[in-house]
Amino acid sequence: MGRRGPKPEPAAVKKAKGNSGRRPIGEDPKVEDPKVEDAKPEVLATASVVPPTWLKDGGLDVWNRLAPRLIAMKLLTQLDAETFGRYCRNFSRWLKMQERLDDKGEVYEIETASGLVRRYEPAFAIADRLERQLSAAEANFGLNPAERQRLYAARAAGAGAGAGDLFGDNGQRKGDDRPSAAQNAPAPARPTSAVGFLQ
Repeated sequence: MGRRGPKPEPAAVKKAKGNSGRRPIGEDPKVEDPKVEDAKPEVLATASVVPPTWLKDGGLDVWNRLAPRLIAMKLLTQLDAETFGRYCRNFSRWLKMQERLDDKGEVYEIETASGLVRRYEPAFAIADRLERQLSAAEANFGLNPAERQRLYAARAAGAGAGAGDLFGDNGQRKGDDRPSAAQNAPAPARPTSAVGFLQ
């Protein structure tokens, strides 16, 4: 089941549309690209997040390009390495299918008893399936602007939410050691009929 409501929009899109509701529009955080010159070209293990051993060739290239940015945004940890490795491998395969499609085209023709028939190139179906898998994984890792905005909003909401009531003070004033009225109030009586729930 998907998330409720419309997908969140990136801050840049919100600003381009205008701010008719006059609500504050957050900024997307700026992330610096880490220096890659000093790392080994075959494996880039940044901040102790090491790619899976089964990740090879093109998938490892995708890892080396994207992992440092995700680590800097705190979206990739060692716990996510296998899942992100699968994304990198699928992205590499998708690129190979796109190269094949560029070379051979999306359809091919075969001669049958009823005449010439055009069929989809198998690479087209494979690339389409991979693209769907990649889109789902990109949402999980915040690799598209809308999902990044959702992740930033969730982080901001989590940082602002403290333990306690709306103002984070559990109904007590500073320097007041007495329990608040909300803490001393008796629990409400449980209604015995369905009508009681509506009151």
